[in-house]
Amino acid sequence: MRLHFVSRLALLVAGGFLAVASQVWTGDTLQWMFVGGGGAMIIGAAMDAIRSDLPQRALDGLIGVLGAWTVIEAFSFEASDLKWWSLASACALVGLAGLGLILHEMRTERVVHELSVTPSPERPLAGVDR
Repeated sequence: MRLHFVSRLALLVAGGFLAVASQVWTGDTLQWMFVGGGGAMIIGAAMDAIRSDLPQRALDGLIGVLGAWTVIEAFSFEASDLKWWSLASACALVGLAGLGLILHEMRTERVVHELSVTPSPERPLAGVDR
């Protein structure tokens, strides 16, 4: 569970960084940043692909495909085209990673938040006056 959350959070941060980087850097620097980012997307998606949760696995598949596309676009486009396609890919990664975090919270962490503590008749809760 925690590995899944951390990997989604790392992909979210990486997507935000890549979105800013796509507007700041140009040329070979941008190209290699997105090759590395695409590789990180593929690895991040592969780490969580063994889960039994179907919606999360579908998101892992989309993130893996987006990672492959990001590597391909880094070598296919030039100059301003690369700038805008890279921004679109980074924003898509932010959206998918954010959706993954939301689904994680709704499915697994919800159980933790719904637990309630009730006093037993023999032992009341500390700090509660009767």
